[in-house]
Amino acid sequence: MKNNKFIWLGAIAMMFLSCDMETDLEVVQVEDPSSIQIGIEATAFKIYQNWYQAANSYRGPGLSLAVMSDQMTCSWGNSGMRDTSSEPRIAFDNNSTYGSSYITENFFNSMYSVLADSNGLVAGILGGSNFSDNDKVEALARFGQAASLGSLAQVFNKVYVSDETGTLNEGLAYTYAQAMDLAIQKIDLAIIAADRGDFTLSEGQINGSTYSSAEFSKYLNSYAARLLATSARNASERAALDWNKILGYANNGLDFDVTVLGDGYSSWYSEWPIYMIYPGWARVDLRTINMMDPSYPDYWPASAVSLPQATSADARLASDYDYKSSQDFIANRGTYHYSSYRYKRYDSYTNTGWQTFHPEFLAAENDLYKAEALMRTGNVSGAAAVINAGTRTSRGNLANVAPVQADVAYAIHYERIVELGQTGLGLAFFEMRGLDLLQSGTLLHFPIPGAALDANSEDNYTFGGTTGVAGQDYSNGGWR
Repeated sequence: MKNNKFIWLGAIAMMFLSCDMETDLEVVQVEDPSSIQIGIEATAFKIYQNWYQAANSYRGPGLSLAVMSDQMTCSWGNSGMRDTSSEPRIAFDNNSTYGSSYITENFFNSMYSVLADSNGLVAGILGGSNFSDNDKVEALARFGQAASLGSLAQVFNKVYVSDETGTLNEGLAYTYAQAMDLAIQKIDLAIIAADRGDFTLSEGQINGSTYSSAEFSKYLNSYAARLLATSARNASERAALDWNKILGYANNGLDFDVTVLGDGYSSWYSEWPIYMIYPGWARVDLRTINMMDPSYPDYWPASAVSLPQATSADARLASDYDYKSSQDFIANRGTYHYSSYRYKRYDSYTNTGWQTFHPEFLAAENDLYKAEALMRTGNVSGAAAVINAGTRTSRGNLANVAPVQADVAYAIHYERIVELGQTGLGLAFFEMRGLDLLQSGTLLHFPIPGAALDANSEDNYTFGGTTGVAGQDYSNGGWR
């Protein structure tokens, strides 16, 4: 066993946590007793921003997850998109020398930075620190613990874990399922703090919006539902999730959209979605268009140069998707990347110079967790009612879905692909993963980054293609 395994990840947190809290704060505060409190509160008030920027970074996994899901398509090599969406699928290059290694390394390091800050804040509260509003600080810090651990558990097969008590499991990695369990424990504590409190998150804490503690609690409940529902690696795991617990979270969740105001690409911006919608970058995968127009090809015909416009009873084909008669991509990189549609729903974000609101969590997403939980716990009629009261009819103008399990299950899947595009990190990928729909050979989770393995003197490993365990590390199913 390597006793120093976790030190490189959590050095800041561990230095903070290994000392006597009150003594250290006393020494630091001799010069200016108010500065340490202000500094720590400033850290608390940046927790959401730091998590948000890490989750939405161009240099994170967002772009690759979108194209691996076949919700979107792109042949450009940026952020690993060409490599991770190649057909047939290949193993992910997990060497630190790989040109796109940053998509896992930066995300990994950034999430551990959020975790270290959050751990320190909680330790401060438990150690007797008196912030201006302890409930507010704890709710944010517990969210930071849950969001960082949960994001890591969504994306990687293993997670090194720590909390306000220090390194856990003697520095040995948890499985993704164990890490997700811990994340849920932390978000439950965040919900308790928010429900106990009476505070307001100002525009600086979630840019452009103010949320009461009660509203933040709704967001936390929805986020808990997201974490649990998206954690499964295959259909068997998804079916075995605690859907009653997910339903409880969703019932207490959002009835409004959580949006973040961009500030002109300065400190607040949702970056990977920009590249998914920006002209000349990604296109909408034909599988998505085929869902709206079943007569349309779901895969680019080998002999085709262009395709006509699709037609659909779903009003969103016109409102959210932009027809293109020509291609931006290079044919010798695979015409399977071709598509005749671009996503335009959030064009205002780019057209205003990234100075408008972009959704991070739509109320529609919470509704879909509620609907799936109702369906999976036997209330198919209730699930159909949720779907029929939602975006399927309000934005899509589609007919009501019948209270038949197969129809409801497909309607939930349809709404997740069509309605939730370019919002939360990896939503389409996690949806396809949990239904065994990812193309055969697609990795189901990333390995711990090679640079981290090197630092810990651990053997390198990877997944994808035929590397790993079929159905557990790479897909042996597929929508095709």
